[in-house]
Amino acid sequence: QADIKVIIEEAAAGDFADGTDEQKVGDFYKSYMGMETRNKLGVTPLAAQFAEIDALENYRQLAIYFADANKIGVGVPFSLNQYADFKDPKTYMMYAYQGGLGLPDREYYFEEGEKAEGIRQAYVAHVQKMFELAGLPDGAAAAQAIMALETRLAAEHMKKEQTRDMVALYNKIPLAELPELMPDFAWNDYLEAAVISDIDGLVVMQMDYMRALDGIIQDTGMDVWKTYLKWTVLNANASLLSAAIDDQNFNFYSKTLSGIEQQLPPWKRAVAAVDGNVGEVVGK
Repeated sequence: QADIKVIIEEAAAGDFADGTDEQKVGDFYKSYMGMETRNKLGVTPLAAQFAEIDALENYRQLAIYFADANKIGVGVPFSLNQYADFKDPKTYMMYAYQGGLGLPDREYYFEEGEKAEGIRQAYVAHVQKMFELAGLPDGAAAAQAIMALETRLAAEHMKKEQTRDMVALYNKIPLAELPELMPDFAWNDYLEAAVISDIDGLVVMQMDYMRALDGIIQDTGMDVWKTYLKWTVLNANASLLSAAIDDQNFNFYSKTLSGIEQQLPPWKRAVAAVDGNVGEVVGK
């Protein structure tokens, strides 16, 4: 890691032409390490995504947004991923998988006991604090609405021990038959936005969850969806924003949930971010 740091810092310190590998690596590292600029910007870098969410008017547009958000790693109620076909490893398959939770898994929403209840309360307080730090309105009400929606999603999630039965999870459905699974979901728009409308089918790994999700989407008002989606955008990018937001994110997800007392030094986190996103360029 220290050796990689030297390579990255040399790129960051040099004057390299736009488009060169060194410029890409160096600018990435400097932007991550530039906390003064990050503090000044706050959540401004998310403004376009927030505006896109605010512009959503109906459930058809919501389906399109789910596809678009999935592409950039923002959490939505189900993810769509490409992986080797479990039944034919010479080719690939698209898999739809349950998601949408801010806590690690469904048990966090329902486990009984003082510790579990304390984590749920801390999560609600965390969401409220993050809304306040981001300058988003009505943080307390937003946190309650988000927790209620996530709890409803979690109730329909397949239990984690069941998700280990890979044979049971392999439910390949032709695209034309997806509306039978979720009649009210705008599948055609979703598939087009996901740029997979020409494949022969996809594997739906949790059938019961997806059936239930169809009703949850329709039962939940667009204002609640917008609040929830702004949270998923903020949550996905928290470690890249201001120091206050970054620290709050660490305090809940690392300290409260995992007992980690101290963040890694900024340079280690920056090196990991660069290596994780443009690692091939660094390697070259």
